[in-house]
Amino acid sequence: MKGLDIMNKDNSIKKLSTQPYKGARDFYPEDMRIRNYIFDTWKKVCKRYGFEEYDFPFLENWDIYAAKTGEEIVNKQLYWFKDRGGRKVAIRPEKTPSVARMIAAKINELSRPIKWFNIGNCWRYEKPQKGRGREFFQFDCDIFGVSDTAADIEVFSIPIEIMKALGATQKMFEIKISNRRLTEYFLKELACLEGDFSQPNSRLYKTVKAIDTKLKVTELEFEKLLEEAKLTNKQIQRVNEYLNYNLDDVKKYKDKCYGAEELIEFFRIAESIGYKRYFKFSPEIMRGFDYYTGNVIEQFDLNPKNNRSMYGGGRYDDLVGLFTKEKLTAVGFAMGDMTLIEFLKGWNLLPALPADTQVMVTVFDESLRDKSFETAQRLREKGINAFLYLEADKLDKQLKYADRKGIPYVIIIGPDEVKKGKVVLRDMRKKEQNEIRMEEITDLI
Repeated sequence: MKGLDIMNKDNSIKKLSTQPYKGARDFYPEDMRIRNYIFDTWKKVCKRYGFEEYDFPFLENWDIYAAKTGEEIVNKQLYWFKDRGGRKVAIRPEKTPSVARMIAAKINELSRPIKWFNIGNCWRYEKPQKGRGREFFQFDCDIFGVSDTAADIEVFSIPIEIMKALGATQKMFEIKISNRRLTEYFLKELACLEGDFSQPNSRLYKTVKAIDTKLKVTELEFEKLLEEAKLTNKQIQRVNEYLNYNLDDVKKYKDKCYGAEELIEFFRIAESIGYKRYFKFSPEIMRGFDYYTGNVIEQFDLNPKNNRSMYGGGRYDDLVGLFTKEKLTAVGFAMGDMTLIEFLKGWNLLPALPADTQVMVTVFDESLRDKSFETAQRLREKGINAFLYLEADKLDKQLKYADRKGIPYVIIIGPDEVKKGKVVLRDMRKKEQNEIRMEEITDLI
Protein backbone atom coordinates (compact mmCIF):
# COMPACT_ATOMS: atom_id res chain seq x y z
CA MET A 1 0.00 0.00 0.00
CA LYS A 2 1.47 3.33 -1.04
CA GLY A 3 -0.59 6.17 0.39
CA LEU A 4 -4.18 5.35 -0.60
CA ASP A 5 -3.14 3.63 -3.84
CA ILE A 6 -3.58 -0.15 -4.18
CA MET A 7 -0.38 -1.56 -5.66
CA ASN A 8 0.37 -4.63 -7.78
CA LYS A 9 3.43 -6.80 -7.00
CA ASP A 10 5.49 -4.86 -9.55
CA ASN A 11 4.65 -1.59 -7.70
CA SER A 12 2.34 -0.41 -10.48
CA ILE A 13 -0.99 1.03 -9.38
CA LYS A 14 -3.72 -1.59 -9.49
CA LYS A 15 -6.80 -0.60 -11.47
CA LEU A 16 -10.00 -0.93 -9.47
CA SER A 17 -12.95 -3.02 -10.65
CA THR A 18 -15.70 -1.26 -12.58
CA GLN A 19 -18.32 -3.64 -11.13
CA PRO A 20 -20.67 -2.53 -8.32
CA TYR A 21 -20.79 -4.43 -5.04
CA LYS A 22 -22.16 -7.96 -5.56
CA GLY A 23 -25.95 -7.94 -5.60
CA ALA A 24 -26.20 -4.15 -6.12
CA ARG A 25 -26.94 -2.30 -9.36
CA ASP A 26 -25.70 0.70 -11.30
CA PHE A 27 -28.50 2.67 -12.95
CA TYR A 28 -27.49 4.13 -16.29
CA PRO A 29 -29.86 6.72 -17.84
CA GLU A 30 -31.86 4.07 -19.73
CA ASP A 31 -32.22 2.09 -16.47
CA MET A 32 -33.31 5.23 -14.65
CA ARG A 33 -36.08 5.75 -17.20
CA ILE A 34 -37.48 2.31 -16.37
CA ARG A 35 -37.07 2.94 -12.64
CA ASN A 36 -38.80 6.32 -12.83
CA TYR A 37 -41.61 4.83 -14.93
CA ILE A 38 -42.29 2.25 -12.20
CA PHE A 39 -41.87 4.73 -9.33
CA ASP A 40 -44.18 7.25 -11.03
CA THR A 41 -46.83 4.56 -11.48
CA TRP A 42 -46.57 3.54 -7.82
CA LYS A 43 -46.94 7.16 -6.70
CA LYS A 44 -49.76 8.01 -9.09
CA VAL A 45 -51.95 5.09 -7.96
CA CYS A 46 -51.25 5.72 -4.26
CA LYS A 47 -52.14 9.38 -4.49
CA ARG A 48 -55.33 8.48 -6.34
CA TYR A 49 -56.32 6.53 -3.23
CA GLY A 50 -55.44 9.40 -0.89
CA PHE A 51 -52.18 7.99 0.49
CA GLU A 52 -49.39 10.33 1.65
CA GLU A 53 -45.67 9.81 1.09
CA TYR A 54 -43.19 9.55 3.98
CA ASP A 55 -39.53 8.62 4.45
CA PHE A 56 -37.02 7.64 7.16
CA PRO A 57 -33.31 6.71 7.51
CA PHE A 58 -32.07 3.45 6.00
CA LEU A 59 -30.13 2.80 9.23
CA GLU A 60 -32.07 1.53 12.26
CA ASN A 61 -31.28 0.08 15.67
CA TRP A 62 -30.68 -3.65 15.33
CA ASP A 63 -33.32 -4.44 17.98
CA ILE A 64 -36.17 -3.19 15.80
CA TYR A 65 -35.68 -6.13 13.43
CA ALA A 66 -34.68 -8.71 16.05
CA ALA A 67 -38.03 -8.22 17.80
CA LYS A 68 -40.42 -9.26 15.02
CA THR A 69 -38.92 -9.48 11.54
CA GLY A 70 -38.08 -13.21 11.59
CA GLU A 71 -35.14 -15.51 12.30
CA GLU A 72 -33.97 -16.06 8.73
CA ILE A 73 -33.61 -12.37 7.90
CA VAL A 74 -32.12 -11.37 11.26
CA ASN A 75 -29.68 -14.28 11.55
CA LYS A 76 -28.72 -14.77 7.89
CA GLN A 77 -29.58 -11.76 5.76
CA LEU A 78 -29.26 -8.65 7.91
CA TYR A 79 -26.43 -6.20 7.21
CA TRP A 80 -25.38 -4.82 10.59
CA PHE A 81 -22.42 -3.28 12.38
CA LYS A 82 -21.47 -1.43 15.53
CA ASP A 83 -21.09 2.30 15.08
CA ARG A 84 -18.36 4.36 16.76
CA GLY A 85 -20.56 4.78 19.81
CA GLY A 86 -20.82 1.01 20.23
CA ARG A 87 -24.46 0.89 19.13
CA LYS A 88 -25.65 -2.13 17.13
CA VAL A 89 -26.98 -0.70 13.86
CA ALA A 90 -28.69 -2.42 10.90
CA ILE A 91 -29.31 -1.46 7.28
CA ARG A 92 -33.03 -1.93 6.68
CA PRO A 93 -33.90 -5.33 5.15
CA GLU A 94 -37.58 -4.24 5.03
CA LYS A 95 -39.51 -1.21 6.19
CA THR A 96 -42.61 -2.19 8.16
CA PRO A 97 -40.95 -2.01 11.62
CA SER A 98 -39.68 1.48 10.82
CA VAL A 99 -43.06 2.88 9.80
CA ALA A 100 -44.53 1.33 12.97
CA ARG A 101 -41.83 3.17 14.95
CA MET A 102 -42.67 6.46 13.24
CA ILE A 103 -46.39 6.02 13.86
CA ALA A 104 -45.78 5.19 17.54
CA ALA A 105 -43.63 8.32 17.96
CA LYS A 106 -46.61 10.57 17.09
CA ILE A 107 -49.48 8.21 17.83
CA ASN A 108 -51.58 10.86 19.59
CA GLU A 109 -50.97 13.54 16.96
CA LEU A 110 -51.79 11.69 13.75
CA SER A 111 -55.33 11.82 12.37
CA ARG A 112 -56.79 8.38 11.67
CA PRO A 113 -57.04 6.53 9.43
CA ILE A 114 -53.37 6.93 8.55
CA LYS A 115 -52.69 6.08 4.88
CA TRP A 116 -48.99 6.26 4.03
CA PHE A 117 -46.64 5.02 1.30
CA ASN A 118 -42.89 4.98 0.79
CA ILE A 119 -40.38 4.09 -1.94
CA GLY A 120 -36.83 3.34 -0.79
CA ASN A 121 -33.99 0.86 -1.04
CA CYS A 122 -33.38 -2.11 1.25
CA TRP A 123 -30.51 -4.58 1.71
CA ARG A 124 -30.43 -8.31 2.42
CA TYR A 125 -27.38 -10.58 2.38
CA GLU A 126 -28.70 -13.35 0.16
CA LYS A 127 -27.68 -15.06 -3.06
CA PRO A 128 -28.25 -12.73 -6.04
CA GLN A 129 -30.36 -14.33 -8.77
CA LYS A 130 -32.82 -13.40 -11.49
CA GLY A 131 -35.29 -10.90 -10.05
CA ARG A 132 -33.52 -10.73 -6.69
CA GLY A 133 -30.49 -8.80 -5.50
CA ARG A 134 -28.92 -7.82 -2.21
CA GLU A 135 -30.01 -4.25 -2.81
CA PHE A 136 -33.52 -3.57 -4.11
CA PHE A 137 -36.05 -0.77 -4.14
CA GLN A 138 -39.25 -1.43 -2.26
CA PHE A 139 -42.65 0.22 -2.41
CA ASP A 140 -44.54 0.05 0.92
CA CYS A 141 -48.18 0.98 1.35
CA ASP A 142 -49.97 0.82 4.73
CA ILE A 143 -53.16 1.80 6.55
CA PHE A 144 -53.10 2.33 10.33
CA GLY A 145 -56.00 2.72 12.73
CA VAL A 146 -58.73 0.71 10.96
CA SER A 147 -59.52 -2.76 12.31
CA ASP A 148 -62.31 -3.41 9.78
CA THR A 149 -61.59 -5.68 6.80
CA ALA A 150 -62.45 -2.73 4.56
CA ALA A 151 -58.89 -1.49 5.16
CA ASP A 152 -57.50 -4.80 3.86
CA ILE A 153 -59.52 -4.46 0.67
CA GLU A 154 -58.54 -0.80 0.26
CA VAL A 155 -54.80 -1.39 0.53
CA PHE A 156 -54.78 -4.66 -1.46
CA SER A 157 -56.69 -2.94 -4.27
CA ILE A 158 -53.68 -0.73 -4.94
CA PRO A 159 -51.41 -3.44 -6.41
CA ILE A 160 -54.26 -4.51 -8.70
CA GLU A 161 -54.59 -0.94 -9.97
CA ILE A 162 -50.80 -0.74 -10.36
CA MET A 163 -50.78 -3.91 -12.46
CA LYS A 164 -53.57 -2.50 -14.63
CA ALA A 165 -51.76 0.85 -14.98
CA LEU A 166 -48.70 -1.05 -16.19
CA GLY A 167 -50.76 -2.83 -18.84
CA ALA A 168 -51.25 -6.19 -17.08
CA THR A 169 -54.44 -8.22 -17.43
CA GLN A 170 -56.08 -10.72 -15.07
CA LYS A 171 -54.52 -13.71 -16.85
CA MET A 172 -51.01 -12.45 -16.03
CA PHE A 173 -51.07 -12.51 -12.22
CA GLU A 174 -52.90 -13.96 -9.23
CA ILE A 175 -53.08 -12.84 -5.61
CA LYS A 176 -53.23 -15.68 -3.09
CA ILE A 177 -54.70 -14.91 0.31
CA SER A 178 -54.84 -16.71 3.64
CA ASN A 179 -55.31 -15.74 7.28
CA ARG A 180 -52.87 -16.17 10.17
CA ARG A 181 -55.64 -16.25 12.80
CA LEU A 182 -57.44 -18.99 10.89
CA THR A 183 -54.24 -21.04 10.57
CA GLU A 184 -53.46 -20.63 14.25
CA TYR A 185 -57.01 -21.68 15.18
CA PHE A 186 -56.83 -24.79 13.01
CA LEU A 187 -53.38 -25.86 14.21
CA LYS A 188 -54.27 -25.35 17.86
CA GLU A 189 -57.87 -26.54 17.99
CA LEU A 190 -57.98 -29.22 15.30
CA ALA A 191 -54.36 -30.36 14.93
CA CYS A 192 -53.74 -30.00 18.69
CA LEU A 193 -50.44 -28.13 18.39
CA GLU A 194 -49.21 -26.09 21.33
CA GLY A 195 -47.53 -22.66 21.23
CA ASP A 196 -48.08 -19.54 19.16
CA PHE A 197 -46.36 -17.37 16.56
CA SER A 198 -44.13 -15.71 19.16
CA GLN A 199 -42.53 -18.97 20.39
CA PRO A 200 -39.84 -20.06 17.89
CA ASN A 201 -39.26 -23.39 19.63
CA SER A 202 -42.92 -24.43 19.69
CA ARG A 203 -44.36 -27.04 17.33
CA LEU A 204 -46.96 -24.54 16.10
CA TYR A 205 -44.30 -21.98 15.15
CA LYS A 206 -42.18 -24.60 13.36
CA THR A 207 -45.24 -25.91 11.53
CA VAL A 208 -46.14 -22.40 10.33
CA LYS A 209 -42.57 -21.96 9.04
CA ALA A 210 -42.84 -25.30 7.24
CA ILE A 211 -46.16 -24.25 5.66
CA ASP A 212 -44.50 -21.00 4.54
CA THR A 213 -42.01 -23.04 2.46
CA LYS A 214 -44.56 -25.45 0.96
CA LEU A 215 -44.70 -23.78 -2.45
CA LYS A 216 -40.90 -23.94 -2.74
CA VAL A 217 -40.27 -27.61 -1.77
CA THR A 218 -41.41 -31.08 -2.82
CA GLU A 219 -44.11 -33.01 -0.97
CA LEU A 220 -41.47 -35.29 0.56
CA GLU A 221 -39.42 -32.33 1.74
CA PHE A 222 -42.53 -30.76 3.26
CA GLU A 223 -43.41 -33.97 5.11
CA LYS A 224 -39.85 -34.08 6.43
CA LEU A 225 -40.14 -30.52 7.77
CA LEU A 226 -43.33 -31.48 9.62
CA GLU A 227 -41.61 -34.55 11.06
CA GLU A 228 -38.70 -32.36 12.19
CA ALA A 229 -41.26 -30.16 13.97
CA LYS A 230 -42.16 -33.37 15.90
CA LEU A 231 -45.70 -33.69 14.56
CA THR A 232 -47.43 -37.07 14.88
CA ASN A 233 -48.80 -38.83 11.80
CA LYS A 234 -52.30 -37.76 12.83
CA GLN A 235 -51.21 -34.12 13.15
CA ILE A 236 -49.46 -34.23 9.76
CA GLN A 237 -52.69 -35.60 8.29
CA ARG A 238 -54.70 -32.73 9.81
CA VAL A 239 -52.22 -30.12 8.51
CA ASN A 240 -52.44 -31.53 4.99
CA GLU A 241 -56.22 -31.58 5.30
CA TYR A 242 -56.21 -27.86 6.12
CA LEU A 243 -53.90 -27.07 3.22
CA ASN A 244 -56.52 -28.52 0.85
CA TYR A 245 -59.33 -26.34 2.23
CA ASN A 246 -61.35 -24.08 -0.05
CA LEU A 247 -63.44 -21.05 0.87
CA ASP A 248 -66.54 -23.16 1.48
CA ASP A 249 -64.60 -25.13 4.10
CA VAL A 250 -63.60 -21.87 5.79
CA LYS A 251 -67.27 -20.84 6.11
CA LYS A 252 -67.83 -23.72 8.55
CA TYR A 253 -65.67 -21.87 11.09
CA LYS A 254 -67.14 -18.40 10.66
CA ASP A 255 -68.79 -18.41 14.11
CA LYS A 256 -65.81 -20.05 15.83
CA CYS A 257 -62.81 -18.17 14.45
CA TYR A 258 -62.36 -14.44 13.80
CA GLY A 259 -59.82 -15.26 11.08
CA ALA A 260 -62.47 -17.18 9.13
CA GLU A 261 -64.82 -14.21 9.50
CA GLU A 262 -62.12 -11.84 8.20
CA LEU A 263 -61.52 -13.96 5.10
CA ILE A 264 -65.21 -14.35 4.27
CA GLU A 265 -65.80 -10.62 4.71
CA PHE A 266 -62.78 -9.87 2.53
CA PHE A 267 -64.14 -11.91 -0.36
CA ARG A 268 -67.61 -10.43 0.10
CA ILE A 269 -66.33 -6.85 -0.27
CA ALA A 270 -63.94 -7.86 -3.08
CA GLU A 271 -66.86 -9.28 -5.03
CA SER A 272 -68.95 -6.15 -4.49
CA ILE A 273 -66.27 -3.94 -6.11
CA GLY A 274 -65.31 -6.37 -8.89
CA TYR A 275 -61.96 -7.52 -7.49
CA LYS A 276 -62.83 -11.06 -6.36
CA ARG A 277 -61.53 -12.58 -9.61
CA TYR A 278 -57.99 -11.44 -8.74
CA PHE A 279 -57.88 -13.27 -5.39
CA LYS A 280 -57.64 -16.98 -4.55
CA PHE A 281 -57.84 -18.52 -1.07
CA SER A 282 -54.61 -20.50 -0.54
CA PRO A 283 -54.00 -21.83 3.02
CA GLU A 284 -50.27 -22.32 2.39
CA ILE A 285 -49.70 -18.54 2.23
CA MET A 286 -48.14 -17.58 5.58
CA ARG A 287 -45.57 -14.83 4.88
CA GLY A 288 -42.24 -15.20 6.63
CA PHE A 289 -42.42 -12.22 8.98
CA ASP A 290 -43.45 -12.97 12.54
CA TYR A 291 -45.54 -9.81 12.98
CA TYR A 292 -48.47 -10.74 10.73
CA THR A 293 -51.75 -11.40 12.57
CA GLY A 294 -54.68 -11.60 10.11
CA ASN A 295 -55.18 -11.71 6.34
CA VAL A 296 -51.92 -12.27 4.44
CA ILE A 297 -51.41 -12.06 0.68
CA GLU A 298 -48.81 -12.96 -1.92
CA GLN A 299 -48.97 -12.12 -5.62
CA PHE A 300 -47.68 -14.57 -8.24
CA ASP A 301 -46.58 -14.05 -11.81
CA LEU A 302 -48.56 -16.51 -13.99
CA ASN A 303 -45.99 -16.44 -16.80
CA PRO A 304 -44.88 -20.11 -17.20
CA LYS A 305 -41.30 -18.92 -17.68
CA ASN A 306 -41.32 -16.84 -14.49
CA ASN A 307 -43.95 -18.44 -12.24
CA ARG A 308 -42.84 -16.93 -8.96
CA SER A 309 -43.88 -14.80 -6.02
CA MET A 310 -43.75 -11.06 -6.74
CA TYR A 311 -44.57 -9.42 -3.40
CA GLY A 312 -46.55 -9.92 -0.21
CA GLY A 313 -48.26 -8.23 2.69
CA GLY A 314 -50.89 -8.57 5.36
CA ARG A 315 -52.43 -7.37 8.60
CA TYR A 316 -50.09 -6.69 11.52
CA ASP A 317 -52.15 -5.46 14.45
CA ASP A 318 -49.52 -5.81 17.18
CA LEU A 319 -46.36 -4.29 15.69
CA VAL A 320 -46.92 -0.72 16.91
CA GLY A 321 -47.18 -2.23 20.41
CA LEU A 322 -43.41 -2.78 20.37
CA PHE A 323 -43.00 0.98 20.81
CA THR A 324 -46.04 2.14 22.78
CA LYS A 325 -48.69 0.86 25.17
CA GLU A 326 -51.45 2.10 22.88
CA LYS A 327 -52.80 -0.49 20.45
CA LEU A 328 -53.09 0.49 16.79
CA THR A 329 -54.15 -1.89 14.03
CA ALA A 330 -52.39 -1.91 10.66
CA VAL A 331 -52.42 -3.58 7.25
CA GLY A 332 -50.15 -3.15 4.25
CA PHE A 333 -47.96 -4.68 1.56
CA ALA A 334 -44.48 -4.21 0.09
CA MET A 335 -43.59 -4.59 -3.61
CA GLY A 336 -40.02 -4.80 -4.94
CA ASP A 337 -38.81 -3.28 -8.20
CA MET A 338 -36.72 -6.25 -9.37
CA THR A 339 -39.51 -8.83 -9.46
CA LEU A 340 -41.82 -6.25 -11.05
CA ILE A 341 -39.29 -5.53 -13.81
CA GLU A 342 -39.00 -9.27 -14.55
CA PHE A 343 -42.80 -9.44 -14.69
CA LEU A 344 -42.96 -6.55 -17.17
CA LYS A 345 -40.19 -8.03 -19.32
CA GLY A 346 -41.76 -11.49 -19.27
CA TRP A 347 -45.11 -10.19 -20.52
CA ASN A 348 -43.50 -7.67 -22.90
CA LEU A 349 -45.10 -4.76 -21.04
CA LEU A 350 -42.12 -2.42 -20.82
CA PRO A 351 -42.90 0.53 -23.11
CA ALA A 352 -40.36 2.44 -25.17
CA LEU A 353 -39.11 5.10 -22.77
CA PRO A 354 -37.27 7.89 -24.61
CA ALA A 355 -35.22 10.51 -22.85
CA ASP A 356 -37.05 13.49 -21.37
CA THR A 357 -35.30 15.81 -23.80
CA GLN A 358 -37.82 17.24 -26.26
CA VAL A 359 -35.51 18.98 -28.69
CA MET A 360 -31.79 19.17 -29.50
CA VAL A 361 -30.25 22.39 -30.78
CA THR A 362 -27.33 21.80 -33.14
CA VAL A 363 -24.23 23.96 -33.45
CA PHE A 364 -23.65 24.72 -37.13
CA ASP A 365 -20.18 26.24 -36.69
CA GLU A 366 -18.16 28.21 -34.15
CA SER A 367 -19.48 31.56 -35.44
CA LEU A 368 -23.09 30.50 -34.75
CA ARG A 369 -22.57 28.76 -31.41
CA ASP A 370 -23.76 31.82 -29.46
CA LYS A 371 -26.94 31.78 -31.55
CA SER A 372 -27.48 28.12 -30.67
CA PHE A 373 -26.93 28.93 -26.97
CA GLU A 374 -29.46 31.74 -27.19
CA THR A 375 -32.01 29.50 -28.93
CA ALA A 376 -31.65 26.67 -26.38
CA GLN A 377 -32.04 29.12 -23.52
CA ARG A 378 -35.20 30.66 -25.01
CA LEU A 379 -36.72 27.18 -25.34
CA ARG A 380 -35.88 26.32 -21.71
CA GLU A 381 -37.49 29.55 -20.54
CA LYS A 382 -40.64 28.44 -22.39
CA GLY A 383 -40.65 25.17 -20.42
CA ILE A 384 -39.23 22.99 -23.21
CA ASN A 385 -36.48 20.47 -22.32
CA ALA A 386 -33.73 21.51 -24.71
CA PHE A 387 -30.38 19.77 -25.20
CA LEU A 388 -27.53 21.88 -26.64
CA TYR A 389 -24.94 19.87 -28.58
CA LEU A 390 -22.19 22.31 -27.41
CA GLU A 391 -19.58 21.56 -30.11
CA ALA A 392 -19.47 22.59 -33.75
CA ASP A 393 -19.45 19.20 -35.48
CA LYS A 394 -20.63 17.60 -38.70
CA LEU A 395 -24.40 17.98 -38.93
CA ASP A 396 -24.81 14.32 -39.86
CA LYS A 397 -23.01 13.30 -36.66
CA GLN A 398 -25.22 15.56 -34.55
CA LEU A 399 -28.38 14.14 -36.12
CA LYS A 400 -27.21 10.58 -35.48
CA TYR A 401 -26.60 11.50 -31.84
CA ALA A 402 -30.17 12.81 -31.47
CA ASP A 403 -31.51 9.67 -33.15
CA ARG A 404 -29.60 7.34 -30.79
CA LYS A 405 -30.86 9.28 -27.78
CA GLY A 406 -34.46 9.17 -28.97
CA ILE A 407 -34.76 12.97 -29.06
CA PRO A 408 -37.86 13.65 -31.18
CA TYR A 409 -36.95 17.10 -32.58
CA VAL A 410 -33.78 18.82 -33.76
CA ILE A 411 -33.30 22.52 -34.45
CA ILE A 412 -30.78 23.49 -37.11
CA ILE A 413 -29.57 27.10 -37.31
CA GLY A 414 -27.32 27.87 -40.29
CA PRO A 415 -26.29 31.19 -41.88
CA ASP A 416 -29.31 31.21 -44.21
CA GLU A 417 -31.74 30.68 -41.32
CA VAL A 418 -30.14 33.48 -39.31
CA LYS A 419 -30.57 35.91 -42.22
CA LYS A 420 -34.25 35.00 -42.52
CA GLY A 421 -34.86 35.07 -38.77
CA LYS A 422 -35.94 31.43 -38.90
CA VAL A 423 -34.77 27.94 -37.86
CA VAL A 424 -35.12 24.48 -39.36
CA LEU A 425 -37.19 22.14 -37.17
CA ARG A 426 -36.56 18.49 -38.01
CA ASP A 427 -38.96 15.76 -36.83
CA MET A 428 -36.64 12.81 -36.20
CA ARG A 429 -39.45 10.26 -36.18
CA LYS A 430 -41.05 11.28 -39.47
CA LYS A 431 -37.70 12.24 -41.03
CA GLU A 432 -39.26 15.54 -42.15
CA GLN A 433 -38.16 19.12 -41.62
CA ASN A 434 -39.60 22.60 -42.10
CA GLU A 435 -38.28 26.13 -41.94
CA ILE A 436 -40.25 28.03 -39.29
CA ARG A 437 -40.11 31.16 -37.19
CA MET A 438 -38.76 30.82 -33.66
CA GLU A 439 -42.11 31.87 -32.18
CA GLU A 440 -43.80 28.82 -33.77
CA ILE A 441 -41.57 26.23 -32.10
CA THR A 442 -43.37 26.09 -28.75
CA ASP A 443 -46.66 25.38 -30.53
CA LEU A 444 -45.17 22.56 -32.59
CA ILE A 445 -43.21 20.82 -29.81
